[in-house]
Amino acid sequence: MELSLKQAAEVFDVPERTIVDWIRDDGLPAELVSDQYRFHRADLLEWAATRRRAFKSEIYLRANGDLTESGTHLADALEHGGVLRDVVGSSLRDCLSVALEGLPIPDSLGLDALLDLIVQRSDGGCIAVGNGVGIPHPRRPILLDVPGPHVRLCYLREPLDVTGPDGRGVDKLFVMLSPSTHEHLQLLARLGAVLQTESVQQALEQKLDLDPLCRVIRDAGRSFHEKTPASST
Repeated sequence: MELSLKQAAEVFDVPERTIVDWIRDDGLPAELVSDQYRFHRADLLEWAATRRRAFKSEIYLRANGDLTESGTHLADALEHGGVLRDVVGSSLRDCLSVALEGLPIPDSLGLDALLDLIVQRSDGGCIAVGNGVGIPHPRRPILLDVPGPHVRLCYLREPLDVTGPDGRGVDKLFVMLSPSTHEHLQLLARLGAVLQTESVQQALEQKLDLDPLCRVIRDAGRSFHEKTPASST
């Protein structure tokens, strides 16, 4: 679903004029439709992550059910995908070939074809969001016939030559496989939200294993649930 200029301003809690300035001066993705700006939620999430702009989780609740108790849980998807340590690779493709191993990739597509779809994108296949975190293919999601969303976190032995807004190379990859755009956007919204919390940032710096990391993520997620007005569902 696309958002209007007013809704985009609500996402970031800024005046509409600021959104227009960001489009002109800071690369905020937008389309002109009948002389009105329209925004894709995935584009806003990617841009917010790379620019470290805080956003209001309530907009995703109203638009798509994101960040609610009944939505797609990031921790659940991470438990399905798991955590890998000491992933070695000199390129994103090398790292992803390890990261995707064992995940439910349909035989009709195959690992090599999926890798091609990711790394051949115009953005290089990976968005570095800071604190050493990278998210492969966060825009225009690749949807797969998989049994529910899967998220896999890979701690890389050596950082990739992809730097975030803080100048730090990527040494942690969050790989997402989703069966629908709805679930992909839910995961992306949740990931973008929890990555802004100090507890999750510290957990990733400490390279926590799966179980303790999921506990930290669930605790961080509860803070968003508590902020969510029940009447918005």
